[in-house]
Amino acid sequence: MTASKSTADAATSAASRLFRQLAQSRRSTRRFDPNASIEPAILRSILETTRTTPSGFNLQPTHTLLVRDPEIKNQLASQAMLGLGNQYRTRDCAAMAVFVTDLEISKRIPRIYDLEKQSQCRDPNYMAILPVAASFLTGEGHAATLLKQLATGALSPVQPMPSI
Repeated sequence: MTASKSTADAATSAASRLFRQLAQSRRSTRRFDPNASIEPAILRSILETTRTTPSGFNLQPTHTLLVRDPEIKNQLASQAMLGLGNQYRTRDCAAMAVFVTDLEISKRIPRIYDLEKQSQCRDPNYMAILPVAASFLTGEGHAATLLKQLATGALSPVQPMPSI
């Protein structure tokens, strides 16, 4: 084993342990202090983290809203949350992250393609596959549905996946 391979393996192992430790330390919060506040720098960090998460072919179909206004949180609690526990948590929390998704992202693909083309930063092979891959990722057409069903069947023989 080479020194660089050994270093890479050690880094991967350390990252894996760190992730496992983080995942195992997770806990569910049952109550929030309705008088608590979150520093603006922390809220900015949360938004920046969600804004920079990767998506297939950089389509970015998901956006995050941080809701702090008590009236809007109350409306969300009464109209969008199931169960009394979720309703009081929504009302009591200092800030609530709301994730919204563009359900018609395919309408933005031509604009994304034009922007990528204008930037001249992408490899020509990437640009050639972008419309096809984006169409597949958004699930358009019979071919995309068939390929997703085949991939799902091939990749999950033990644990069935939800149908597409």
